Amino acid sequence: MIEYSDVRYLLAKKSVDDRALNQTVIESLRTQLATIVGGRRLAVLELGAGVGTMVSRLSDWNVIRDADYTLVDSDRVSLEAAKGQLREWAGPEALISGGQLHLGGPDRDLRVRLQHANLLEHIAAPENRERYDVVFANAVLDLLELRPALQLIWRACKPGALFWFTVNFDGETIFVPELELDEQVMRLYHRSMDERVRDGRPAGDSKTGRRLLTLLPESGASLESAGSSDWVVFPGKQGYEGDEAYFLHHIVHTIDTALQAYPELERQSLDNWVRARHEQIERAQLCYIAHQLDVLGRAPG
Repeated sequence: MIEYSDVRYLLAKKSVDDRALNQTVIESLRTQLATIVGGRRLAVLELGAGVGTMVSRLSDWNVIRDADYTLVDSDRVSLEAAKGQLREWAGPEALISGGQLHLGGPDRDLRVRLQHANLLEHIAAPENRERYDVVFANAVLDLLELRPALQLIWRACKPGALFWFTVNFDGETIFVPELELDEQVMRLYHRSMDERVRDGRPAGDSKTGRRLLTLLPESGASLESAGSSDWVVFPGKQGYEGDEAYFLHHIVHTIDTALQAYPELERQSLDNWVRARHEQIERAQLCYIAHQLDVLGRAPG
């Protein structure tokens, strides 16, 4: 029996995200960052930061080396895991001072604040008005009601601040080899995203990626770059990379959980589908693709 853990899932998907993130958009991010540094430290906000893998990734990829970096997440356990993995990544150069994690080194000066808070409440707080130069959100916006979320994000941005919104789901989930039930399972799974409600409000949809391409300009923001960031997971000669077999098990478990509320899918048929997918993962036979988009641009003003 597999024990499912959000922390393990977030750590396991780091290698998946590493492959998926659109490198053309990242090059544009580097170019745009160079225009706003101006000899001062960047104030960076990451929404739904999870276990902090984006901090180490952007430093390792020479995208951000010096910044005051705020990680916001509503899951305290994930933030504790972020503190641990960032300290391990930085090694002896990692210090905690004044409630902040200082990740120093010969070519790195990151001061990281881990903020346990509701994302929307954080960006709506008066003290965060026009506070940030850069806002990141990785695999987050497709979990929020997009139009009002964007308006709140712009409130926390300095005029013309950069945004980089990545791994935004865009309506396509593929498992290979195909099974007879796939079409119905995926149709209902995507519908569950469209019908998801949290705290009485809509919480994301299955075509967030493409919706961003029109909603961003409508909101007053400018779109500088965009590209696909598909998750593609497959077994090599030695099986799956890293902990990606667990990542796939977690995806199948998520689909199973989401479809419990749909009586039009016969329970035994779903159980058989889920069992078959888990067995394929165990035999290193399953390939998985999820279509997503990355977008980069400037906030209004």
